[in-house]
Amino acid sequence: MTSTETVIEIDNVEHTYGGTKRALAGVSLSIGQGEFVAVIGKNGSGKTTLAKHFNGLLRPTNPGGSVRLRTRDGIVDTRRTKLHQLASTVGYVFQNPDRQIFHDTCREELEYGPRNLGVEESALEDQVNRTLALVGLSGRQDANPVHLSRGERQRLAIASTLVMGCEVAVIDEPTTGQDRAESRKILDALAHHHALGRTVVIISHDMALVAEYATRVIAMREGAVLADGTPAEVFSRRAVLEETNIRPPQAAVLAAELGLHGVLTVDDAVHAMTRERAAAPVAGRHRP
Repeated sequence: MTSTETVIEIDNVEHTYGGTKRALAGVSLSIGQGEFVAVIGKNGSGKTTLAKHFNGLLRPTNPGGSVRLRTRDGIVDTRRTKLHQLASTVGYVFQNPDRQIFHDTCREELEYGPRNLGVEESALEDQVNRTLALVGLSGRQDANPVHLSRGERQRLAIASTLVMGCEVAVIDEPTTGQDRAESRKILDALAHHHALGRTVVIISHDMALVAEYATRVIAMREGAVLADGTPAEVFSRRAVLEETNIRPPQAAVLAAELGLHGVLTVDDAVHAMTRERAAAPVAGRHRP
């Protein structure tokens, strides 16, 4: 790694499943401390495969590929580091929450990770309660996850990662099974984690939320990165987005048709139109 600000560095990573299905085709990129990254692309584009390399759930299948992380113990290569050591730096939430929920109550689910990290028992209850409230599960400490809705279990899985205070949180489709209000609650929780100076990576098909929350967008197609930049930069590249079958946020599409550029959200559009109206000459303004 060349920068102390880099937390994940991917260099020429290929990944092949079963020796024949190529999911990543020589991807190279770095992710910096404090970024909020959204990885987008149609199903099968390599998004999840790439994300699973961030904490060693998958390793490069080509000899020349490498993934390096900045951890509390220094810079490590995921090929030569045990999974549990990587997980203390990079927390990962699967698209299906049932793959990672194992305890009989929400409280126990959230206590498990911090307790293993040595968090004092006196601080644990407050930490658990605050994190549950952050994802909209306040008062559900003693609920059995089996009795939660799928959307609630997804939020519980996200909470179990955020409560660890990992430097990097990777969330695969965080809004799966959520209505609009619940989706915003989750993204607000991730934004709170990001505001603490930590790094957030999401895989998402919800372009409106990507535009609103992400600071960087990586668009993928057939295991390769097609575009990488700010939301405004990536969503302005219509030809590239067509290749990924991704449609920009509706607000951005409508604004572009009105000649308003760099607009991604409804709030952006309102501000842009207000500025244009203020700058436009008013008939009769200069009449004596």
